[in-house]
Amino acid sequence: MWISNVLIVVNRNNADRNGLLDIAAAVTDTGTTVVNVDEDHFVIEAAAPSAVVPIIMAMEGVTYVRSVFSYVTDDPSPAKAA
Repeated sequence: MWISNVLIVVNRNNADRNGLLDIAAAVTDTGTTVVNVDEDHFVIEAAAPSAVVPIIMAMEGVTYVRSVFSYVTDDPSPAKAA
């Protein structure tokens, strides 16, 4: 399975008024592991299955998704954050 380490930039003034933590929860529901939530810059760092990156990009309130790097793993789910 391909995993992408991504940075998700959130629009704090999105039409649905989704908060940063609401979007982080929605991202988690896709099978993605949230690694860090930067509340000052409205950015979420996550390890996502590469197949769900387009779904994250389409979420209301998500302005930009940057894939930092991708890797292959035999583990069916990304490692949980400490």
